[in-house]
Amino acid sequence: MTRIRALLVGLMAMGLVGLPGAVSAGTPSSGFDRAVIRHQTSIRWMAFGHIHAAGSAMTIVGQVASFAQGHRGALAGVQVKLYRRLDGNSTWVYQSAQRTGTGTLPQFHFRTVTRQNAHYKVVFGGNASFGPTSEVTWGTVYRLFNGKITDRSGAATYAGNVTPFYTNKPISLQKRSCATCSYVTVKRATTGTNGAYRFSLPAPSNGRWWWRVAVPGTVAFIPSYGGTITTELV
Repeated sequence: MTRIRALLVGLMAMGLVGLPGAVSAGTPSSGFDRAVIRHQTSIRWMAFGHIHAAGSAMTIVGQVASFAQGHRGALAGVQVKLYRRLDGNSTWVYQSAQRTGTGTLPQFHFRTVTRQNAHYKVVFGGNASFGPTSEVTWGTVYRLFNGKITDRSGAATYAGNVTPFYTNKPISLQKRSCATCSYVTVKRATTGTNGAYRFSLPAPSNGRWWWRVAVPGTVAFIPSYGGTITTELV
């Protein structure tokens, strides 16, 4: 019997302690050599968020799944590694390693800081009983506007700075005239040092207007929007 090095747990996985080895040809002096049966594995993603603000934490959650002796489950206590490839680059960069849990629902939980749009690859290298596998997932990142509203006579002022790294880049002011209307760009500008911007937000003579600022997407970041602001005369 070839002993299973990693515990397969999950649905109906009780009692899974070993798998028979396959016998290969041998010589009288050496007896029988036993070839190891390695069961196929796959990465099973669990629910986690894929869209994050720049610089925030992203947690990648999943399992190393397999099927053995009629039971399907997840491997407990095996090492997995995380790699990241920033969008626009071709190189996978090693991030960290950890072991899957040992409870009834063994998972890996990789925590990483979101720098920009990227793909992430989780790799299980395999062991004596279970074959290697890897799978790729993704994470997208939006910019922050760090804005502040100042009420003034005739019009409010909305000012802030776009981060990260957004000096001398395009920014637009968008408006909609009703809660269900589409946004329309009413002004275009270029950010200053450290992504600084400033817009004047007037109000209609009756009712209210809705405003937001926006920057286009790039390879590194998805199209990004500031929070909705409303103006009205009081």
